[in-house]
Amino acid sequence: MITKTTLLHVTDAHISGPGSEFPRDDHKVKVPGADQDTREEVLDLLFARLAERLRREGRQLDGVIFSGDAQDRGRPGGHELLLKLLLEHFGSLGVTPESIVATPGNHDVLRGTAPSTPERYAPFVGVWSRAGCIVPWLDGVDTRLIGGRVGPHCLLAPDHRWAIYPVNTSNWSHVTSILPEPLKDVWDRIPRLLAEGDANREQTLRSQLEALARYDMARVSKGQLEALRTIVAATPKPTNGRQLRIAVMHHHLRSPSLREELKPFADISNLEQVRAFLRGNGFGVVMHGHKHEHAAHFEHIYSADGEDAHRTLVISGATYEVGREQDAVRLITLSGLPYTPRVQIEPIPLPRAGAEMPRSPEIERRLWVSKGQASGPVLVTPGAPTVVEGSSLDEVYARACAAAAEDASRGTLIVHLNLPQDDGTALPIPTEYPAPESLSGHERQTWLGELVKWWQMEKSSLEHRIPYIHGVRLRRYGGKVNQIKRIIQLLRSKESTRAIATLVDPLRDFNSDASGEEFASFCLVEFRRRSIGSGGIVVDAIAFYRAQEITRWWPINIAELRLLQREICTALGFRPGHITTIAADTRTISRSPTQVAMPVIDRWLDQAPEKLHLLANALAHRSIHGDTQRQILGDWQRTLADLGASTQEYNSEPVPLAIEGLYTLASYLKIAANADDRDATELARRLSDLARANEAFEDSGQTPDAFRRWAPTAKGLVTDLEGMTLGLLAPTR
Repeated sequence: MITKTTLLHVTDAHISGPGSEFPRDDHKVKVPGADQDTREEVLDLLFARLAERLRREGRQLDGVIFSGDAQDRGRPGGHELLLKLLLEHFGSLGVTPESIVATPGNHDVLRGTAPSTPERYAPFVGVWSRAGCIVPWLDGVDTRLIGGRVGPHCLLAPDHRWAIYPVNTSNWSHVTSILPEPLKDVWDRIPRLLAEGDANREQTLRSQLEALARYDMARVSKGQLEALRTIVAATPKPTNGRQLRIAVMHHHLRSPSLREELKPFADISNLEQVRAFLRGNGFGVVMHGHKHEHAAHFEHIYSADGEDAHRTLVISGATYEVGREQDAVRLITLSGLPYTPRVQIEPIPLPRAGAEMPRSPEIERRLWVSKGQASGPVLVTPGAPTVVEGSSLDEVYARACAAAAEDASRGTLIVHLNLPQDDGTALPIPTEYPAPESLSGHERQTWLGELVKWWQMEKSSLEHRIPYIHGVRLRRYGGKVNQIKRIIQLLRSKESTRAIATLVDPLRDFNSDASGEEFASFCLVEFRRRSIGSGGIVVDAIAFYRAQEITRWWPINIAELRLLQREICTALGFRPGHITTIAADTRTISRSPTQVAMPVIDRWLDQAPEKLHLLANALAHRSIHGDTQRQILGDWQRTLADLGASTQEYNSEPVPLAIEGLYTLASYLKIAANADDRDATELARRLSDLARANEAFEDSGQTPDAFRRWAPTAKGLVTDLEGMTLGLLAPTR
């Protein structure tokens, strides 16, 4: 999966073939050979230094975004020169014409040409289009789309996670207005009538009159908006997650600064149509130039009823001017796709010959929003709950993890999940959930199912050590109350707010001085009956956790709640509905699956004790028979791997350790092995030694000092067990 995308944003270069002066130094006298820099020279040096830095850092460019005004006041040569510099300096870093997105600016179209004509775009098309770059659909040039072809009008990520679309806003730039009668009849004669025979005066007057009738107008045609809609619809989409869509245009959506520009048509004339297009097609980012201002702000585009806002990041592209050289071009980095997208914007300053190129602070903007995050004019009360919601498990999981690490860290996080209906067999697990790496797709589901069902067992042989197993509390609360059956009875005939199950027992869990208390983080769950369309009924689950680790524990809790929903709905003939989790103290600190998964060898005592016999026989007789025994060996090796991982680094959260299963396996091995089998006897002894070490560490309260004493011993024993297991079974595997 592509984790990061790096783009170079260049805009308003204003260069030309003859050269454009850039008087950055104070030359009070003219000396031969000591000329002022030109815009072309400083851009050449900037690109050379930036390419040098990217190579040094081992980075490539995934694309170049040019948002218009290559030329300086329409003087020729700017297009050719800019494209040449881009390919010359960044060609070795992955840039090809096919990865360059270019859109014309108001300085890039020929003055005096009519809108929507090939003549208007001849210089632009002759360079960028001819080279094979990604260019906008141009009025008068692109008359139709053949079968909705995306063609050269979109730059698409290899995995389709992002798509960049250039938009032409310059079709009416420097357009001459149509004058009303009778003024139109006399307009051309006015200079001659007022010139009084002076040819120079007549030419000056004619030029001034032409300027009065010419408007530098920004507008996106109806034809282009429809073509863009077709192009977006035809663009391939990613198989999982959303596609980040980026629009590139020359003109701004709104002024990016407090500076006022006083002129007709200072803004896009049909701005609301353009905004409606951006909203309707889900554009997350808009990049532009034109204003020579450096900014990155969010635009909120509301629905027709004014209720729902679409949030779009607007990046006002940089340029370089005398005295404003710190933000000449920009590196744009996209990360967190597809579920937690972020944009990092690094301004790249103009370098000076011989001097080190300074690094500017990056601007970071998060494109996804969790409710509770401050956004625009919305004021959020400090400490208010953060809310993440959605119907995609992968998306909600990624955003919940990000929120737990940022907005809701050690605060309240509410996650609302509307899972689609399924076949009722597999339990939900996020694609990126850090299950044991050795598990395949089917094995992941088996691992999850066994783990969740263990946490929901009504009775367990490990209750004396883990008195807060969820199923025990839900199905034998106080030793006798099956709360799930009670909920089924309550919801059978009507809605009830009493369909609540609690997992905390004050008489059992609380002490008068609040010392030494240990009870589950999962405290309470309510099941709510809800009517939906066509007479259907669903059952929602709302669960409260005093503390919740999101990366590893939240998905297990979701699977538990779905399992409970299915049990209740099967009994009632209803369907599972929403799942909402409320965590008062949110964390992302888990390091090992053993914090979630009781070691499999201990769970076997409850779920599959015969596997301990099969494993002991395999080790005692040095042979493996069939896939079942081979799978058992794999589970045993994963248990050892988890135990070894637990010894690497101290974890402030108590870690369940294998104890009873090790003792039991050791006793079975002694029975299965021959009395004179020293290897099997030694293996049984090491199993018992590890069980005793784990037991002592658990009894110590797993303090840092106890960890430092336990970890070397446990690590050595685990290493010995791994080697001995392989040694006993190597001849037959």
